[in-house]
Amino acid sequence: MATRPVGRFAPSPTGPLHMGSLVTAVASYLDIKKRNGEWYIRIDNLDLPREKPTAAVDIITSLTAHGLTGDRPIDYQSEHSARYTACFNSLQDYIYYCTCTRKALAGLTVYPGHCRHRAEPSEFSAIRLRTPNRDFVHHDQILGHLEYNLGIDFGDLIIRRKDELWAYNFATAIDDGFDVTHVLRGQDLNHVTPQQTFVMELLKAHWPELSVPEYAHIPLLRYTDGTKLSKQTHAPPLDDERASENLRDAFFYLGLNPPQDRRWPVTQWLGWGQKHWDAKNIPDTLVPYKKTPPTD
Repeated sequence: MATRPVGRFAPSPTGPLHMGSLVTAVASYLDIKKRNGEWYIRIDNLDLPREKPTAAVDIITSLTAHGLTGDRPIDYQSEHSARYTACFNSLQDYIYYCTCTRKALAGLTVYPGHCRHRAEPSEFSAIRLRTPNRDFVHHDQILGHLEYNLGIDFGDLIIRRKDELWAYNFATAIDDGFDVTHVLRGQDLNHVTPQQTFVMELLKAHWPELSVPEYAHIPLLRYTDGTKLSKQTHAPPLDDERASENLRDAFFYLGLNPPQDRRWPVTQWLGWGQKHWDAKNIPDTLVPYKKTPPTD
């Protein structure tokens, strides 16, 4: 586990970055730099069916244009298969095989444990992790004190999908637990923190060097109608030719009250941001994005 603070920005290569992505990337960068830590880019490229052919390159190019380059080489989850397999093998006492279809689970928000008796794999089975009915208390640097019950609120976690791909929560828990001390990301991912933390806690019995990061979940950038900027809502991609202007806008959304001069080079903007960064100044609700979502 790292002794110096380490943060990361971990986009999935399913499309180009947009202003909402930049706000999160900038916040994670400034927050770890304020701690005199290291920041790096991790491409979460395990969901092959959703991956776009040039998206990873486009994301890295866009981050570079905005001065957001890592202190470590770019990391790719697709290169961590051996790590995930070793962790999976250590959890054999907690797993079972699930053959439930989406149709069978339609309308359910928490998996009811239909397949908990299945100890042997079968064709087209996912692998789930037994989750206890245990209270989980968590302090988020932005959201404050949070309480959940792992079993009641979330149910048994899928760690390997039916298509034999590692599940997001499992892979992210492993990589963050081994490599990262501070996770800053959007509030749309706050609900997965208890599940990822539970995975880390189980793995610590075998890898004591693994530790649970500190978490901060920032508000999402939304349109004026409350819809969040996302690839699904066709948020416009960043214009890398306007990198300085984009950084200034990101600082504005994050409550930094930046200067009006948008002609600064990106290095000057990031230096200004590090000097003035304080996560406590992030507003509870970000100022709405200036554009309305496109309609079909």
